[in-house]
Amino acid sequence: MDPDATPRTASLFAYLRSQQGKGILFGHQQDTEFGVTFPAESADGFQSDVKAATGEHPAVFGWDFGRDGYGSAPGSPTPEENFQHTVSLVKAADKIGGIQTFSAHMDNFVTGGAFDDTDGGVVSRIMPGGDRNKAFTDYLDRVARIAKAAVDENGAPIPMVFRPFHENAGSWFWWGAAHASSSEYIELFRYTVEYLRDSKDVHNFLYSYSPGGGFSGTSDVFMRTYPGDDFVDVFGYDNYDGSGGSQQWLDGLVADLGMISRLADERGKVAALTEVGVSGALKENGQNTDTTWYSDMLAALKSDPDARRMAWMLTWTNYGTGQFFVPYPATGELVEHEMLPDFRAFAADDFTVFSGGLSKSELWQRKVKTSKHAPAMHVVSPVDGARITETNTTVRVRVSDAKVKEAWFTVGDDGRKQQLTYDAASGYLTGTLTVPEADLVNTRTNLTATAALAGKAQLTARQQLVLGARPAAAPGVVDDFETYADDSELRATYSAVGANSISLSGSPVGSGERALRFDYDFRLQNYTGITRRIEGDWSGFNALSLWLKADGSQQKLVLQLVCGGVAYEAYPSLSGTEGQNISIPFADFRPAPWDTANAARRITAEDLMDLSQFNIFINQVPEGKTTTGTIYLDELKAG
Repeated sequence: MDPDATPRTASLFAYLRSQQGKGILFGHQQDTEFGVTFPAESADGFQSDVKAATGEHPAVFGWDFGRDGYGSAPGSPTPEENFQHTVSLVKAADKIGGIQTFSAHMDNFVTGGAFDDTDGGVVSRIMPGGDRNKAFTDYLDRVARIAKAAVDENGAPIPMVFRPFHENAGSWFWWGAAHASSSEYIELFRYTVEYLRDSKDVHNFLYSYSPGGGFSGTSDVFMRTYPGDDFVDVFGYDNYDGSGGSQQWLDGLVADLGMISRLADERGKVAALTEVGVSGALKENGQNTDTTWYSDMLAALKSDPDARRMAWMLTWTNYGTGQFFVPYPATGELVEHEMLPDFRAFAADDFTVFSGGLSKSELWQRKVKTSKHAPAMHVVSPVDGARITETNTTVRVRVSDAKVKEAWFTVGDDGRKQQLTYDAASGYLTGTLTVPEADLVNTRTNLTATAALAGKAQLTARQQLVLGARPAAAPGVVDDFETYADDSELRATYSAVGANSISLSGSPVGSGERALRFDYDFRLQNYTGITRRIEGDWSGFNALSLWLKADGSQQKLVLQLVCGGVAYEAYPSLSGTEGQNISIPFADFRPAPWDTANAARRITAEDLMDLSQFNIFINQVPEGKTTTGTIYLDELKAG
């Protein structure tokens, strides 16, 4: 927790920790901003679908800092009207007695597109030294303005849980797994906290790390992008049910929440189900496959001693009858939603907490003494695993909670100290890494930064670097798996979606010396995959070719090419076990089934000039013969 956290913020953290296991607070995103039972233009901060349905407001109110950092508001208001509207909603929710949590669906700072525009390599360009860093800090300045303007009746800043860069284990946002390495994400999160906390003096935030959902109860993928204990207060988890309330989804949810609860306890953090709901929203009456979804989910959580220790759960916004996540009562000409009785039973359960179950004294008046952080250091740039392609690269090091007498870095086995000097404008220790052109030949080395403190104490931080650009692939080649130094570099290139394991295989192979081995397990999930960014112009090619050794499982292999902003898919069979070369004409690719808006679209030459991702998924299907398996792929290329 922030050592300088406001008294109310420290009290909130202590309350959330103590609440775990006693009952789960129910939250609803933008509860008093949008709804079915009231028109958005008349939102006054108190009208609420949850209150209309249950007689109480939610205990947790979700908001969003919005596309440009001014917050959000219905209609087409000016930025300043957005700002005033958001602040007023937070103040009203605080009067109700609720807890506030904020996400941030930021526009793409490079292209100007929305949060789901994944082009432009945004993350590296908004960090220090990047050409869009000022645009990003301007956004954070506006976040800080909201944080300071939203004050209680005594003029004190209202505590908020800030959940930046959520669901990064997926790749649907520009900060997602396919668009930023684990190290880039970690430094982005740290930079955001340090800028708000240390540069802008925002001390009413708790920070939530919420990488997404679907980890099959294993912690390695969940923790792969963990920024560190000094930067995180809440271990969050987002997971939407696209299975229609299947037992498999419930089992996976419970396994993941149990894992997260144990991790949070080990580190003195809060565990929370930061987003949950029916995937794509609830349906009209007669179209919902599980009308007791809320009770079923709650029963599953309550049955497990660790999963039940979520401090809160939050479901998404009721934008209207076209998209809603909480059922509504009869209103106007609308009849009662068929899932309302179940939601009311969920709300009446002794283990759920709505606004009426909150005590202001327990929430806000606890006497909590914060603790100073131990001295710490991290290398902001170049990030761990970065490729150094220039002869001169700026090294930026952050030292916190310590006075530095001297700082330096060394490279590889060369023990010569290269000095780091303090730059007051940025707050970093900086120096220049100089690499002769002749050494930029795709080799590995280490950069070790050291800071000497008072007395004999020292801090050190080590980065692994690759000197030189990755050897250029032939035109159209996605991967032949020959140029990786080891499995670590492979896993830095392909980010996991769900739980799986990938590695380099020396046998079998399609050609050359190595192929990709992909291990999957469907006991607690029904799909899993890997994702990576690609670039280039494939407009001169007609097909995708690959070598595949299937496992005879008959599960569904999905090869997904994202180009022209559309995810196109092909489905080679996993019914055989012999390695074979396959060629799939681009004319046979189809938009992903969930993309109904583009269902009739086909890959064009223009699409193939705008490549962004290549993804490999395995989906569980009813005719599948096994729950675990291994496939091998090689020679992925356009031809």
